Amino acid sequence: MEEKILEAIFISIYVSCFATIAAALIGFPIAVILATKTFRLKNFLLAFINALTAIPPVCAGLFCYLIVSRTGPLGWMELLYTPIAMMIAQFIIITPIFISLITRHIQEEYPLFAEELQSYGAKLIDIVRLLLMNKYKIYFTISIIAFGRAISEFGASVMVGGSIDHLTRNITTTIAQEASKGNIYLALKLGIILIIISFIISFLSQIRNKI
Repeated sequence: MEEKILEAIFISIYVSCFATIAAALIGFPIAVILATKTFRLKNFLLAFINALTAIPPVCAGLFCYLIVSRTGPLGWMELLYTPIAMMIAQFIIITPIFISLITRHIQEEYPLFAEELQSYGAKLIDIVRLLLMNKYKIYFTISIIAFGRAISEFGASVMVGGSIDHLTRNITTTIAQEASKGNIYLALKLGIILIIISFIISFLSQIRNKI
């Protein structure tokens, strides 16, 4: 039983960490462009990304399934029912959240000093570096929020992960499976662990803003 719990925790953290890192690497440059540049259809694109933050996880799982299934564009890679497929699904879910929150923050901060720095010859990359150095706590908090959203996700993980024992069975899928089998004690134990993880994530996001 203890091995099953540790395995589920490891898979959840492993998958969600990589999904969050990928969302940060892809989402931050996009957010910088959206926040600092003016171009046609910008407002439409921002509204579209903001709308994607409310996408139901099971729909993200379905979209991911269509991509990685045998008939999908990535079918040749045989990613379906693997941790990588779960990472892709979680990436689809949390990247809009990441882009939306960072864009909103940069739009508030960027005008305050951009004109002055540009008058001194600073380039966009210098301004972005300044934002990263001075506001890293905000981006850390956003990353924690995205990670919390990813690790608590269920629908997409089941759809593209398949809840395979020792491979893709994370905390949420294990809770659902054990509860359906009547093993309420194990399901409750994992539920408490997930609540503790969520509490720690929330606590860290709050304490980082106070430091």
